[in-house]
Amino acid sequence: MRMLIYIVITIVGLLVTLFGVLGVVGSFVPETHTASMSVDVATPIDRVWAAIDDPPSFPQWLPGVDAVEMLPDKDGRRAFRQKQGRNSFVLEETVKQPPTLVTRTITDDNGPFSGSWEHRLEDLGDGRTRVTVTETGTIKSPIPRAIMHYAIGYDYYLNSFAKALKAKFG
Repeated sequence: MRMLIYIVITIVGLLVTLFGVLGVVGSFVPETHTASMSVDVATPIDRVWAAIDDPPSFPQWLPGVDAVEMLPDKDGRRAFRQKQGRNSFVLEETVKQPPTLVTRTITDDNGPFSGSWEHRLEDLGDGRTRVTVTETGTIKSPIPRAIMHYAIGYDYYLNSFAKALKAKFG
């Protein structure tokens, strides 16, 4: 029994130390980051735009997006709630220039992060389109900030988006 207590105390101590180190390290990582990724798809720009401009269809082709609920427009701009696992946030289209540009910005303060995602489409000719997504994100808490910076990478969700877009258009 004594040995079990020592093991439990050691594990708890190691976890407290780990989270303490992550908190200290994360406090030195800037809250705001920018990451970008480009992907070329063999699909005409109007079809790619149609997919990106249809948030209710995201759960069908974008892994991690569980549901999208369209909300009333905000100041004439389209808004929707996107649910991903336990996270849920409101996105508003703050810039929209079909079929080449849409920027979506988190407009609620409920989550542990905030930011915007700019989707820029470029017609490459021959029925091909380049999509460049730039994320400007803010992570307030130092522990998740350290994990994103050192373990997961700021481009993790961008790369998932690129992979899903390529899969959608074969």
